[in-house]
Amino acid sequence: MSRSISSAEVDRFAGGAGSPPSSSSSAQSPVRSTPVQLYLPIVCLYLYAHSLARFQGGSPYIYPLYGLGELPQGFARLSAVYGGTYMLNKPDCKVEFDMEGKVCGVTSEGETAKCKKVVCDPSYLQNKVRKIGRVVRAIAIMSHPIPNTNESHSVQIILPQKQLGRRSNM
Repeated sequence: MSRSISSAEVDRFAGGAGSPPSSSSSAQSPVRSTPVQLYLPIVCLYLYAHSLARFQGGSPYIYPLYGLGELPQGFARLSAVYGGTYMLNKPDCKVEFDMEGKVCGVTSEGETAKCKKVVCDPSYLQNKVRKIGRVVRAIAIMSHPIPNTNESHSVQIILPQKQLGRRSNM
C-alpha cells in the first residue's frame, strides 16, 4: 500500500527533525532567506538521517534500555578512551576556578584533578547557575497500544511541536 505524503506531514517532520531542538524558528516562520538560516536545517536533517542510519533500533535517538545509569556509564567509557578521568562517589567535591573565573580543576579528599571542563549536577555550582529553560517530563497512560511496537521492550515517543502547539518537540 502506498500513499502520498501531505505538505502538512512534511512540515511536521521538518519542524521536528529539521530544526534545532532549542530553536523556535520553524514554528514562527517556515521561510528562511539567508544562507545561515538555510544551512542549519540542512545540517539538522543530515544529523537526523545519519543517526537514523547509525542506530539499528529504528530511531535516531539513543534510548537506555537498562535505566538512566547507562548514560554516565557510556560517558565514563568514552572519557577513558580519550584519556579522561571520571570521578565517582567522591565526597565533598569542590570545583576550582582560576583568576579569570574559568574552571581549572575539581578537589575532593585533598586531591585536585586539573581540567578545563566539568560536567556536573548544578548543585555543585549553585552560585554559578542561571536558569535558561525548563524540562518537561510526562508519563502517558494510553488507552490503546502504540502501532508497530508489539515486539518492543520499551518505546520512546516524540510528540511533534506543531501537534502540541509548542516551540519544541516533547
